[in-house]
Amino acid sequence: MVELDVEAADVRRKEAEQTADVHVHPSATDGRSTIAADLPTDEAFECFDVVDQLARMLKADGDPRRIGALRAHVLSLLIRRPADSGLPPVTANVTVTAGLDALGGTGSTPGEVNGLPITAAHVRALLARVGALGLAAPEGGSLRFAITGPDGELLATLTPAELDRLARRCCPTHHDVETASSCGCPVTGRPPGTAAYTPTARQRAFVSIRDRRCRFPNCGQRVGWADLDHVTAHNCGGATDCANLCCLCRSHHRLKTFAPGWRFTMTPDGVLQVTTPSGVTRTTRPPGMRPPPESPAEPPPADDPPPF
Repeated sequence: MVELDVEAADVRRKEAEQTADVHVHPSATDGRSTIAADLPTDEAFECFDVVDQLARMLKADGDPRRIGALRAHVLSLLIRRPADSGLPPVTANVTVTAGLDALGGTGSTPGEVNGLPITAAHVRALLARVGALGLAAPEGGSLRFAITGPDGELLATLTPAELDRLARRCCPTHHDVETASSCGCPVTGRPPGTAAYTPTARQRAFVSIRDRRCRFPNCGQRVGWADLDHVTAHNCGGATDCANLCCLCRSHHRLKTFAPGWRFTMTPDGVLQVTTPSGVTRTTRPPGMRPPPESPAEPPPADDPPPF
């Protein structure tokens, strides 16, 4: 709906800022009520992430209550006793996905750097546009750019420092800036594989940004509480490479590892297929990645000429 009428969506957002409030609703259970706040989406996710992290810390320390009850307990403490809650400090992790065109005010569709591989010209163009926007990492946080291809597939993830270094270094083959500006040599892409079992920090960042959630069909557990799993097991020859790594929550990671009959396969661009023991296959794509266009239907055969 936002893409259909950007101006109307922005008007509604500004109106919502003026009418935002905190409400208390009676619960279905006697003696309990629900408190709800209308917040900007980024603030709402940041609040939930802080509460969720603290609740999981309590759970790890042996608190027997369900995780939902612990979240409610933490939220109440943070609001009622912010100075003496006794809870450890945490940093919220929020992933914001936005196209360069939308950030720059020149469009509403996701920005893309088309084509493979990422060339020096692409990197310099991206750096110039990012510099014009004045984006910077928040205090205590980090800033990383995800570069996608024409179908929404993740091509590379770069910090501002990496982006600047690549733009100055250019292509290792064509050292002349004018020549490198039009060459098609790759200067970045997916992080390289490693012979070790444990993924590198760059691989972890790439796969986490690509997947954002547990990739098991219809799960959606946030990536902050997901494992990085080898789709083809490492002890069966599976490489520690982004083309063989995906995010799975702990429950589905264990199901894949220990439950017999399940089969997981993944394409290099991150399209995951999960086949159940009964033979049913479900496909999940990384968020934002578009499915391939459908092949045009074959025209029906022409009628036989007379006589019939």
